[in-house]
Amino acid sequence: MADMAGNDALKNPEIKICEKLKDIKNEKKASESLYTAYGTKRDAKEIARGYKICCLDKATASYDIYQDLMSCIVIKNYKKAGIIQKNVDEYIKKDDELEKLINESSKMINELRVKMNEANNEACIVVNCVKECILPPKPKRTKGKKGTNDDEVSDDVSKVEDLLMDIKEKTAMLTTKGQNAFNGVVNIAGIQTFTNTGGLKNFASKLVDTLKIFNDCVADNVKSTEKDVSTYRDELNSIVEELAEVSCTLYNEGSKVKGLHKTGKFICEGECREEELEISCECVDAGNDCNTTEHMATQTANED
Repeated sequence: MADMAGNDALKNPEIKICEKLKDIKNEKKASESLYTAYGTKRDAKEIARGYKICCLDKATASYDIYQDLMSCIVIKNYKKAGIIQKNVDEYIKKDDELEKLINESSKMINELRVKMNEANNEACIVVNCVKECILPPKPKRTKGKKGTNDDEVSDDVSKVEDLLMDIKEKTAMLTTKGQNAFNGVVNIAGIQTFTNTGGLKNFASKLVDTLKIFNDCVADNVKSTEKDVSTYRDELNSIVEELAEVSCTLYNEGSKVKGLHKTGKFICEGECREEELEISCECVDAGNDCNTTEHMATQTANED
């Protein structure tokens, strides 16, 4: 009889319902734990998303700064430095050619000046020699006598003297001009030396090298920040995808908790509870085993 009572108890619908309520409670607790865990995970993903957004904003700002720096400052100044260096090289080349011309001109003018000085000296010697050795002394004029041979000689001597003086004056004038030309070339040479365009070569070279370093630095930063922007964008997209997945799982577990809660409530308090079924829902809340002998005896006594 005891075995039959036990078999009847095992088949009792109240016991089956009580077991199901226990399963629902355990599943609800598991879903609640998962809901809490995924809620924490979602919060972490939200923080990670905010961090990646901040990183992306900073990387984008840095990229824009280096792009603006490259477009507005680096490119034009680097180009100008190259033009300056090219012009300086051309100036130095012309300066060397000018120096060569000045040296050649100075040499030629100096030789001409020396020759003019020699010609002037020779002219003076010739004039003095003609006066002293060739030309006769001027004859004294006799009153009342005109048209004599002495007058004709005197006229010829005067012409010769005038011609000699003209030669002397011209040679002296050429000597002066030669000296002035030589002095002018010396002044030009001094100005050319003072200009010293060769000294600009080192400056132009350093300017180009410095701006090249600056250009390369900015170009490298443009590439690195562009890579950072792409990296942070990909990481942000990945975080957003993970956040969407976690959020869906969180909502799913939340729905399960609510559904299980309402299911249990419906069984214990809803239309399913009829007078014919004495469901001992307290065992679920108390944590007792619905299959214990005590519970089964209680259900049997209730049936009696």
